[in-house]
Amino acid sequence: MKGTDAVRLAVEDAGVESITYVPGYPATELAEDLGAEISINEKVALEVALGASVTGARSLVLSKQLGLNVLADPLVISAVHTVGSGLVVIAADDLGPKGSQAEMDSRAYGPLAELPVLDPRDIASLYASVLEAYQISEWLRVPAIVRVTERLLSSQGPDVSRREAKGHGLKFDSRTWELTVKGRHQKHHFDVLRAAEEASEATLLNRVEISGGVGIIASGYPASLASGLGTSILFPGYSHPLPWKTIRRFVEGHRLVLVAEEPEPFIESQLRMSPKVRGKLTGHLLRGPLERRDLVFALENIDRESVVRTCQYESTEERGYSGICSDCPFNPLYRALAKLEVAVAGDAGCVIKATREPYLAVDVAFGLGSSIGVASGFQRKGVAALGDFALAHSALQGLINAVWQGREVLVVLFKNDVAATTGGQKAPDLVGLLETLVPVTRVKLPADKSCLEQMLLEELKRPGCSAVVAEGRCSRQKEKEKGEGNGK
Repeated sequence: MKGTDAVRLAVEDAGVESITYVPGYPATELAEDLGAEISINEKVALEVALGASVTGARSLVLSKQLGLNVLADPLVISAVHTVGSGLVVIAADDLGPKGSQAEMDSRAYGPLAELPVLDPRDIASLYASVLEAYQISEWLRVPAIVRVTERLLSSQGPDVSRREAKGHGLKFDSRTWELTVKGRHQKHHFDVLRAAEEASEATLLNRVEISGGVGIIASGYPASLASGLGTSILFPGYSHPLPWKTIRRFVEGHRLVLVAEEPEPFIESQLRMSPKVRGKLTGHLLRGPLERRDLVFALENIDRESVVRTCQYESTEERGYSGICSDCPFNPLYRALAKLEVAVAGDAGCVIKATREPYLAVDVAFGLGSSIGVASGFQRKGVAALGDFALAHSALQGLINAVWQGREVLVVLFKNDVAATTGGQKAPDLVGLLETLVPVTRVKLPADKSCLEQMLLEELKRPGCSAVVAEGRCSRQKEKEKGEGNGK
């Protein structure tokens, strides 16, 4: 059984009715296994889930790590606003990023949003964590977060022991409105967080193995790396709130303790005042994802208070990043953009690959949907290059702001009709809406590079905001559709 199978069974056994997601590694495969409904961005995905929850249906949101930043506003508010039926957010962290623009530790949203975060270590605890997340969500009337990683989702283990744990159709309790915002926050601290702390201590997800004078506190997937190293081990089921009574007893009962977690020293930073603790902050472990050899090295040097480590900075060549496909219909457009003597803001997706050779067509790319906002801040008129899913995700707001504020920006929309880098999911067609906001020039691809370059130069002379919509079709997507049409 794979980790994705364990989640699927848990979702079935919990009776989840509403599942929403936004494509992004490593959440996409899990979302497709669950038959989740795609949303234009993570904020909307959570808002749909909240609507389901307050009207009596258990709901689930699947988000890549960076997507938590997008849904943070309703997430933080929902903690004190309260919900109805169980609402769980599965945060899929891309460690040693393979499909993200930054590495992020989703556990940080526990203390930030003041919500419970469960951090399963293996197939069995992943299944149990999802079920417990729904139980604690309904007990506390708040969303619960389950943090997973690609290695956990793709790992294999014995079949889980299933149990039915469906909800009771809880709806939103309107008595919440009898309290002020301050009153709701006070109630959250005095009632909800205290109860969450009790749950963290009492949960069967916690596991302790005693062996010798050195201990390892292992959170999440690194727990699978820590077994069999001749040490005591504490596996906490929650990373927020932590089971502090259990942790203190564990630390007090051992000569030295190594904290094995990834990617950041989230737990270790809360224990750093103890001279017994070793980990990433002391140099015994490097930041980012861990391997078993890293724990072996740390244990070999456990008696040293600190370790000075060196790090080789990984290059795109070493990772073997793939570039834009040689038969991409947008190739002439990338080359035309490269000839322009203006700044070009790109976006997450295929466009970001044009930052590298042989194109060098894109200068900066700060995140999905950011290109138009960034380009509207250029000190002379430049270009925002983006795909149609990025436009729907959050770039449209940047365009509205640019029009409103009278900014100068040329939008170049790569109209592929799919979210190409995350699995080929259909993207909404917003060209009609785009035409109500700015003048639009359409071009069908393939087209001659010199003609495209001349067209872009002419568009840059146009005052204010305008857009070029380049229509093409991903060759890989064509092959996929052809295969599906043949029943493959």
